[in-house]
Amino acid sequence: MALNASDPRRPLAPSGATRTSAPRATGPSELRLARRGLLLVLIALPLLAALSGFAMQQHGAPIWPSAPAEAPERGRILAADGTILADGDVAHRRYPQGSLAAQVVGFSGRLQPDGRYGLEGIEYALDARLAAGRDVTLTLDPVLQSAAERHLQASIDDSGAENGSVVMLEADTGRILATASYPTYDPNAFQGASREAIGNQAFLRQYEPGSVMKPFVVAALLQSDRATLDEPIDAPPTLRVGSKTFRDVATHPDRLPLRDVLRYSSNTAMLNLTERFEPQELHAWLRHYGFGQSLPLRSAYTRPGTLNPWQNWVPQDQASVTIGQSVATTPLQLAAAYAILATDGVYVPPRLVEDEATPDPHRVLSTDVAREVRSMLRYTVERSGLRDTAIPGVAVAGKTGTADIYDPAQGTYPDGWYSLTFAGMFPADDPEVVMVVMLQKPDAGASSTYTAAPLFRAIGSEVVAHWGVAPAPAPLAEAAR
Repeated sequence: MALNASDPRRPLAPSGATRTSAPRATGPSELRLARRGLLLVLIALPLLAALSGFAMQQHGAPIWPSAPAEAPERGRILAADGTILADGDVAHRRYPQGSLAAQVVGFSGRLQPDGRYGLEGIEYALDARLAAGRDVTLTLDPVLQSAAERHLQASIDDSGAENGSVVMLEADTGRILATASYPTYDPNAFQGASREAIGNQAFLRQYEPGSVMKPFVVAALLQSDRATLDEPIDAPPTLRVGSKTFRDVATHPDRLPLRDVLRYSSNTAMLNLTERFEPQELHAWLRHYGFGQSLPLRSAYTRPGTLNPWQNWVPQDQASVTIGQSVATTPLQLAAAYAILATDGVYVPPRLVEDEATPDPHRVLSTDVAREVRSMLRYTVERSGLRDTAIPGVAVAGKTGTADIYDPAQGTYPDGWYSLTFAGMFPADDPEVVMVVMLQKPDAGASSTYTAAPLFRAIGSEVVAHWGVAPAPAPLAEAAR
């Protein structure tokens, strides 16, 4: 049958034209096949690459690792004479002097969530400076630091004390020359150290110091014209204040001049004297010396001690505070306060880093009052049981303190728990060094006179040898005549 011209199944060629083949359209099934092929190629290529790498590894072909990242640099920590106390980058930090000044230097480790590598001590407090690759030079004299640590350890061994600390200041500048704590540790192996060993006891341990507080009350009385040097002070064997009875330990006359109040460390005479102050006045004076306040030290963590609000005092509280109980301080804070007497009445903020910014010194006592009290403290050393523990050839001004230790767990002061302190300075006429030594919980029979004071002498003797401090003149201070 012939096709009709209108039949759509077969188009007609134009008249006289030669018929050629038209391009063939791609159908849906062919598109699916093309896509499937492309997908197989994309899957196969990574698999082939992996198999190729595995084969190369099996045949020993090298696979080059990426370049290792360098450990971040870190500044060094140096003693005042340049002795290296810490160096190395964060991955290879080392402490060449071992346990020397361990609680001050601290240690570093892995990067912490707060962005620091430092974990304790200067490594922590000045982490940003060290991380920037800048060195930190401390005020510590390594010779004196070593002497303080060595003699503290010996005193602990002899007395059976549980812990102890030493802090030594350069009087005029506030530079911390040495600060030792026991127990101690080696920062190269800090992982096994106890929390107590890591802590800087001289800066952080708050304790009731005992009779070393008495000179500050005497100075306040003289400065306020509430007492005179020669007036007799009633000093009975016992005295009841509020609900508490206070006793004297040493035998002495029932009336004492002011310098002998300190010489005999009479509690009852001090209680009679402190009644000349209203509670708010005594509280203000103690704050004036720096007690109960944070130290202006930015390179290390310290504690402010405890001085309860005077509004909460009952009568026996003022009495207790006057003789160094019911008030807490740290060895560093106590040394900074004693330095007021050494610098003729000026408070010089302590400093641990050589280029550390500190507040300007400020006057607390008049020159005359500071010198009078310092003379009394020299008299106390030279005319009491302390005279055999003075530094040979150098006059010392100082005071002992023995205080009960409060146990929060028991809510009381357990029998036999004592803190022994000696705070002093030398040479007495123009002090260069102020030092506080403290021991806690020694064996029975230990005392501040025969345990703490000899520790002061042992360390002080090495200072004299190291510095060549000139011997004192033979005559006693004016107050002793």
